[in-house]
Amino acid sequence: MAEKRIEWTEQQKRAIDARGADVLVTASAGTGKTAVLSGRCVDIVSDKSICPDVWSILVLTFTEAAAEQMRCRIAGQLRDAFLENRDAHLRRQLMLLQGAEISTIHSFCKRLITEYFYKLDLDPAFSVIDADEQKLLKMEVLEKTIDRAWEQNGIRDALERLLYRRDLRTNDGFLFRIIELSDFLDGVVSRESWYEKASLLAELTNPFTADLGEKQKKNVAAKLQSILDQLNHVRRLCESEGGDVGWDEKLQDSHVAPVVKCIEMLKAGHWDKCTGAIRNFQKPTTRKAKGLPEPIASLIQSTAKNAVEAFAELSELAIVNPGYLDRLGGSVGPQTAVLVELIKKFDQLYGQAKRAVNCLDFADLEHYALRLLTDEASSEDEPAPSQTALSLRQRYKHIAVDEYQDINAVQQRILEMLSPGGNILGVGDGKQSIYAFRGAMPDIFLEQVKLASSDPGNALVGLRVDLNVNFRSTKGILDFVNDIFSRIMTESFTKIDYDESSRLKPAPADKSKAQAPGGGKNIIEFHILDKIGKSRDSQNEQAGESEDENPDIVTSRQTQAAMIARRIRRMVGVDTGKAEFQVNDEQQGTLRDVEYRDIVVLMRSLAKKANDYVEIFRLAGVPVSCQATAGYFEAT
Repeated sequence: MAEKRIEWTEQQKRAIDARGADVLVTASAGTGKTAVLSGRCVDIVSDKSICPDVWSILVLTFTEAAAEQMRCRIAGQLRDAFLENRDAHLRRQLMLLQGAEISTIHSFCKRLITEYFYKLDLDPAFSVIDADEQKLLKMEVLEKTIDRAWEQNGIRDALERLLYRRDLRTNDGFLFRIIELSDFLDGVVSRESWYEKASLLAELTNPFTADLGEKQKKNVAAKLQSILDQLNHVRRLCESEGGDVGWDEKLQDSHVAPVVKCIEMLKAGHWDKCTGAIRNFQKPTTRKAKGLPEPIASLIQSTAKNAVEAFAELSELAIVNPGYLDRLGGSVGPQTAVLVELIKKFDQLYGQAKRAVNCLDFADLEHYALRLLTDEASSEDEPAPSQTALSLRQRYKHIAVDEYQDINAVQQRILEMLSPGGNILGVGDGKQSIYAFRGAMPDIFLEQVKLASSDPGNALVGLRVDLNVNFRSTKGILDFVNDIFSRIMTESFTKIDYDESSRLKPAPADKSKAQAPGGGKNIIEFHILDKIGKSRDSQNEQAGESEDENPDIVTSRQTQAAMIARRIRRMVGVDTGKAEFQVNDEQQGTLRDVEYRDIVVLMRSLAKKANDYVEIFRLAGVPVSCQATAGYFEAT
């Protein structure tokens, strides 16, 4: 029996039906992005005129679990469509679905390399090393790199100057920066180009006369604007809370005016005057505003203080100090050149070590795939697809990318080589980008969204579709989220403007859904546990003893766990005999009282915290299940 037919929202329908242009979908959590992505795939496959079969679609995700979920979603919607009209074409697509290209980007790259190994001079039996093996191998290669460098007469003296008085611990010292820079280059399209540019900058007497100087000036301008935004924010907050007008006037004169003056100088092209004003700035005292509650007054003071300290710290930048090159220019260039050579040598030896055991890492999969898809005769600035890429364009008529905000520059270039344009669906949310430490560049997605048009008739560079109808949370939660995000998310601060298109709206009311806790009243609770006087926690810390090392004290973590346990008991009605609210039981199709199994406690990490919570919950009579071996972000 077919499941209940999906009632698409107007936004979802627009994303599913759009053809002839790249579609950029901004989708917050709970807005049905997975359903839209799978629904679009089914809609395309159903039309034989634009897609012969499901093998003509390429769907890329960032985790294996997401890929499998996507395949199941597509299968479910295909099955429903087939049961509705018994179309033989749809039945065939169901049979072919298991062989469809629905996978992570790395799995796709691996299959591509394996298929065309002969064009890359690779052994097709290569293996992919995991993160632990990679870390051990890189540490071995780093030691070999430094040993080889000491043996080279040409750079020995420069290397000695580079390492003079630096922390040389292998696992976390200065030399470990070589590995970090190499990791950074994993997300750069061309390593060789980076080496060349870095070496040229090292040779320049004044590197600030090159493109680097202009980029540094733009960086200073962006920092100044961010500082001004913070100061204006505290002024508005003080005014809205009825604070002292005199305090605002003093802040304007001592804090805001110098920043505004520097911004005006930059806009007028007076760089030297701007840097002089930054260097001569005397950091003023930031006092509390009168007439405000203590927590708000402290928040305003700390924010204004942080802003003015950031302004003062601009004077430490090399480009702001004309005497920098006179004092250090003669040594920085040669040391930079040596560092670049060390990185090149490290990459060379690391490559040799991998070839010796016939293995690749995840970055290799991306770079080899890009090499395979790019015409060797084309330039980096104007890349052209190879014959392999052109043949793959004939194979993959439509491409869909999930979690687009976590893409990097190499992966984006791969997509550009695979697509002639107008056939990519990218689904993402800049607010959910958590992989910057692995080279993710959310700016790629955000810039494309900014250029795209919401008007289907004017979508030359892409159609933008904002999914903001939330199916997961109640209105009270969404109102709270909107209120917080609208205050903290601005273009200048987070590169995301939380405007009307971003505000989350609740899905149309459904009487079968759960009632909001408290009968629809305020359902967000914010508990602050005060410590009166000098707590035993702080006394313990001053004695050099951590909470976990002293079993005789009640830690702040245990106090929090006790408060949460008490709140859970009230929710389920242990002490009152009546649950506070009901939830929708999807299996039974009816409302029932909330139970322990409906409640989850989320933490950033379970390390060291989980045992305390489990112990306190059990003492309070609250049944608990916990996977204490995995952190929240690792598990998801």
